[in-house]
Amino acid sequence: MSFQPLFRRFHQAIQLKRFDENAELVEKRDRVLKRLRENLSISFDWFNQGSYAMGTGVKPVNGDYDIDIGLVFDVSHRSYAPSTVKKWVYDAVVHHTTRVEWRRPCITVYYQQAGEAIYHVDLAILVKESPYSNALYLAIGKEHSAAAQQEWQPDDRKGFIKAIENKFTGEDAEQFRRVIRYLKRWKDEHFSNQGRAAPTGLSLTVAAYYWFQLAKTSWYSAADYDDFSATASLVDMIKRNFYYGRRLSLQFPKAPQDDVLARMTDQQMREFYQRLEELSGWLDDARRTRSTAPLQQAFGADFPAQ
Repeated sequence: MSFQPLFRRFHQAIQLKRFDENAELVEKRDRVLKRLRENLSISFDWFNQGSYAMGTGVKPVNGDYDIDIGLVFDVSHRSYAPSTVKKWVYDAVVHHTTRVEWRRPCITVYYQQAGEAIYHVDLAILVKESPYSNALYLAIGKEHSAAAQQEWQPDDRKGFIKAIENKFTGEDAEQFRRVIRYLKRWKDEHFSNQGRAAPTGLSLTVAAYYWFQLAKTSWYSAADYDDFSATASLVDMIKRNFYYGRRLSLQFPKAPQDDVLARMTDQQMREFYQRLEELSGWLDDARRTRSTAPLQQAFGADFPAQ
C-alpha cells in the first residue's frame, strides 16, 4: 500500500489556496491598506510576507485565518522611536474594526463574527536604513514599553521569502511546501494556540529550510514522490538537532539571525520534543502496519482513512 495518494488528498484538504480562502484574506488586506492610505499623512510601500508569500499556508483548525504584510516607511530608524511609527499605524486603523491590538512585533486588525475572530491582518512596521539601502528595520515594542524595551531590529524577511522560493524548483518545491504544511497541521492538532507553548509555523518552516530532504520511490520518474518518507525524515532531523532532548536552537537564516525558538521555556521545549517523539511513533506504526489510523492520530480527521 502506498500512502502517497492519501497524502495528496490530505494536502488538498488542508492547503490554503490563493483563490479560495486566501481571496477573502486578500480582500481584508486591501481594506486595511485603503484605510491606511486614507488616514496616514506619510506614504508607505508594502509587501506580502509570512505563509501567504511563501505558499505554505494551511487552513486553521480554529477558523481564524490570517495574512501578514510588511509596511515600509521611508524614514530613518535614527529619527523616530519604534513606538512613534507604530502609533502612526495604530491610530490609522484603530477604529477600522471593533478589535485592533498593538502587539510587540506588529499591529493586528481582527475581523470578527458573533464575537469570534474569523480573519486577522498582521501589520509589521518597518523603516529603511537609508534612501540608498534596501536594509530594513522592524519596530519592536508594545504601546507603553519603556525605551529600553523598544528596538529597531534588523529585518530581512524579504530575503527569507526569496530563500524559500529558491530552495527548490518545480515539483521538488511542491513536495517541500507540502511537508511544511503537514507539520503545521500536526502542530495545530497537538498544541494549544494560546501563549508560546507551540513551535511557530515560522520555526517549522526554518527547520524545513535547513533539514528537508526530497524523497521519491523512484528517481527515474518525476511523479514518484514519497511524502511519507520526506515527512518522517524531517521529523527525525528536527529531533536529532535537539541538544540532548532538551532544547532546539533554530537560527533565522537572514537578519536578525536570531533563534526563532528562543522564547519557548525549557518545559515547553521538553513538551515539543515529547510530541515529536509521539509523532515519530505514529509514523513508525503506520510504516510497520501499513495502516492509516496512526496517521489520523498524527494529522487529524482530515487525513483520509483509505
